[in-house]
Amino acid sequence: MQAKSAKVEIRRALTGTPLSRQYQRERFLRRRAPVIPWDRFDASGYPAAALALAVDAGRALATGEYGAVDAFARVASALARNGAPFDLVSAATRIPSDELRHTEYALRLASLCAGQDVSIEMQQSAFDMPWGGAVGMEELDLMMLQLSTISETLAAALIDACRERATDPVARAMYGAITRDEVHHLRLGWYYFAWREPQWTQAERQRVADAAGLTVAGIERQFYNGRDAPRGSKKAAKALGVLDSVGQRATIRRVMEQELVPGLDALGLGASHAWRLRARGGA
Repeated sequence: MQAKSAKVEIRRALTGTPLSRQYQRERFLRRRAPVIPWDRFDASGYPAAALALAVDAGRALATGEYGAVDAFARVASALARNGAPFDLVSAATRIPSDELRHTEYALRLASLCAGQDVSIEMQQSAFDMPWGGAVGMEELDLMMLQLSTISETLAAALIDACRERATDPVARAMYGAITRDEVHHLRLGWYYFAWREPQWTQAERQRVADAAGLTVAGIERQFYNGRDAPRGSKKAAKALGVLDSVGQRATIRRVMEQELVPGLDALGLGASHAWRLRARGGA
C-alpha cells in the first residue's frame, strides 16, 4: 500500500492506446445526449405482470447505476492520485455523470411502467468498497479489474441484450442509450491494463490473476436467474426489454467466452482455467 508521505510524479503522458486519440479530439469530450421518446410510452398495451417485471428490472438497474456513481468517482480519484496517464483520468471523470443519467433513465421508465413515481433505497453499506484507505497501484489494479473491466463488460452485454429483445420504442431507445455509454466505460478498463500490464512484477500479475480467477469462477452462478414472466406475459415482458433466465444465461456465456475470458487470458491472467472450473448452475 502506498505510504501517505509518498510523492507521485504527475507529467503529461498518454497511454498510447486508441483512448489517447479520443482524448485529443475535442468532439469526443462532448458526446451528444441521446433522444429517448418518453412521451410515446403507453402502459395500457401491456399486462400487469409484464409491467411489474419491467418496474423491478428498472429499479435494479437504477440501484446498480447509482452505486457506480460513487465507485467511479473513487476510480477517477485513485487514477489521479497515482499519476495515471491523462487520457485515463479524463475518461474516468466522465463516467459518474453517465451513471447518474442512467439512474434517471431507469427510474423514469420504471415510473412509466408503474404509473407513478418510482424510487430506490440505497443502504450506506452499499457504497463501501474493499479498497478502503489509501489506494496504491496494487489496489488500483483490483479496482480497475472488478469495476471497469469485468463489471462494465458484463453490464454492457446484459443491457445490450435487453435492447435487442425490446420492441417498445421507449425501452429500446433507453437501453440503447445506456449501452453506448457502457462501451466507453468498459474500454477504460482494457485501456488501463494495456498501459499497466507491461509494468507488472510477477507478484503483481499473480495478485491480479488470483482476483480475476475468483470472480470469473462465480459469475455463472451470480447471473443464472433472470426475470421470468408468467404464462401470457412473456411476449409483453420481452417487448419491454425484460431479460429472462434463458436469455441472461446465454448472454453471460457469450460475453465470457468471446470477450472477457480471452481478454483476461491475453493479459496473462489465466481466466480460462477459472472459467473451466466455475461453479455451475444457480445458487
